Amino acid sequence: MVKKLYFLPAGFCFLDQSLVNGNLPAGKLIEMPVWCFLLETTDGPILIDTGMPDPFVNNPDYYKGTRREGRLVPKMTEDDRIENILKRVGYQIDDIQTVISSHLHLDHAGGNEHFRKAPIVLQKSEFDFAIHNEDYSPKECRIPDLNYQLIEGDFELVPGVQILSTPGHSVGHQSVLVKTERSGDVLLTIDLAYNKDIFNHDLPFLSANSKMASNSIEKIKKLVQEVHPEVIFFGHDGVQAKDWNVLYPNFL
Repeated sequence: MVKKLYFLPAGFCFLDQSLVNGNLPAGKLIEMPVWCFLLETTDGPILIDTGMPDPFVNNPDYYKGTRREGRLVPKMTEDDRIENILKRVGYQIDDIQTVISSHLHLDHAGGNEHFRKAPIVLQKSEFDFAIHNEDYSPKECRIPDLNYQLIEGDFELVPGVQILSTPGHSVGHQSVLVKTERSGDVLLTIDLAYNKDIFNHDLPFLSANSKMASNSIEKIKKLVQEVHPEVIFFGHDGVQAKDWNVLYPNFL
């Protein structure tokens, strides 16, 4: 079982509202929090996601001159680099025993390049689709020669850490169900659904395959009815993020 689960803020991305909710018109940016999660387990510390890549630091114009200009704007400081994120809770890069990479998008796998020793657990479908796709994400997210542990489907990594295959937002997206000693089951949806509204109402959002995304949401809704997690934490829910530090400590 997981002794502690740390929620680690990792900067922000501004995304066009039409990509967050396909029912809205394009042209307005929405600030979206970025997160990493650290699990203290009897098997050592496990990191879920690694934030944004180093070239994003103080560089909101990273995508200027590309098709993403005006639709995606990173907001990252030096404190949001993965090594500095880990220092907040007393860890260093080399302390991490395993990295769970939910998917290889720019706001989730940007620090993967720093983990040359630890296994990086990734869906095989995500690796196959993304790793050599230059339009998919920055090169720091797609380094082919890291120590990947490729899985297919749901997978229990260690007791208390259940990886859930939830494709749709990306071809090989995965969410994580964590059982903590202190708070019981915590469901980290990651980008299964950016926010609670998408999850509850199946709103259209940025997805590689909208049908797969809807099927994955239904899968997790069924799981919620079976498990009744104490917390369902959404990957980019700005309202939930603002309330989080008020309602909870920084770990469960």
